Amino acid sequence: MEDKLRLNTKLYGFDGIIGRRDFFLNFLIICAISLLFTMPYTIWLFANIETLFDAFNFSQMFVQSPVFLKIWIIFGTAGFGTLGVSNIFRRLNDINGDVNTTSNIIFSAIYLISIFGIILPFWCFLVFGTLNLILALVLLFKTGKITSMYPYDFTKEFNWGAFLGTWIWGLFNKSYKTLWIWILGLTPWGTYYALYCGLKGNEWAYKNKKWDDVDKFNTSQEKQATVFAVLTFLIVPVLYIALIFGITALLMFAVVDDAKTTPQGCPTKLEKLGDALDAVTSAYFEGHAITEKENKFYVNSSDWSGYSFSEKKDILDMAASMSANERRKASKAKNPTNYEYFSKTDELPRTKIYSAETKKLLGEFVMDEKVFENGSVKDIMKASFNAYHFYKD
Repeated sequence: MEDKLRLNTKLYGFDGIIGRRDFFLNFLIICAISLLFTMPYTIWLFANIETLFDAFNFSQMFVQSPVFLKIWIIFGTAGFGTLGVSNIFRRLNDINGDVNTTSNIIFSAIYLISIFGIILPFWCFLVFGTLNLILALVLLFKTGKITSMYPYDFTKEFNWGAFLGTWIWGLFNKSYKTLWIWILGLTPWGTYYALYCGLKGNEWAYKNKKWDDVDKFNTSQEKQATVFAVLTFLIVPVLYIALIFGITALLMFAVVDDAKTTPQGCPTKLEKLGDALDAVTSAYFEGHAITEKENKFYVNSSDWSGYSFSEKKDILDMAASMSANERRKASKAKNPTNYEYFSKTDELPRTKIYSAETKKLLGEFVMDEKVFENGSVKDIMKASFNAYHFYKD
């Protein structure tokens, strides 16, 4: 039994125990691996959903996915699921102080069902996802009966300076591995690597600078953590907000001054900017026609089929904005001093996207107005998800 409770910090292995820090490290690696396997399916999902509500209909969308994606997801999930279960087994062994087969199986079953939630109904995903979150918090914060008796190791403490400062912290502490954040920070793996740096920070910094005094080392790292915390949570946000307010104020003064100095009947700079944006937006369309009841925009069918749901939504929104701008200009031409203002929100319901080749309807915004009058919050949310409709040619 003693051999079954030996320290085992490897990524894979069912025998032994694992402490909280190494458990967290291993699960960061497992999450990074899982992202590799789920990303192709996620890309396919958002390229093929017709409404936002479809994005939550996991089981139906999985059935519709290509065969190679099904195989990739199933085998990939089985692979990183096995890695996760092996770590859960060892963590529970440490918490229980013994090998408890029953608790190991129950906790592992919850984890496995939650990670397969991508192919289950949405309610299953929510229920088991919540249980999995509770499980993760217990495994992470519960003190192990066995590892708690081990001598304290300061190099395994979380380093907030390494997490918040990453590569800048790394330069000060000769930990050049943190420079990988320049590449990984531009990918979905960036947060995982920042956490990895935080977990490994003390170990790297103490080894690389060869400190003789542990207290001086800890004091140095605490000061660095404070500096990076102030930069991250105070100085940078304040500068960002000040920049936004500054730009907004300049634009407001420019608009007011432009309206005063522009001769009546001539387009203002803001209107010229709107026309310029419309010119850029029109590159997405093969043509358009604004009528009293409908805004028709035509796109290339092959281009449309390659857009994701988010891109299709943006294109429909841009078409509505163009329509609002054109209607406003038409109204201003009739009455320069008291013209009607049109917004994107006004134009969305009557804006439609058609195929330039077949003239078939490809996209529209359909909102049930009765839902807002009599529907519950749940009904309103569902109606909002279903408002954007996109079709295949």
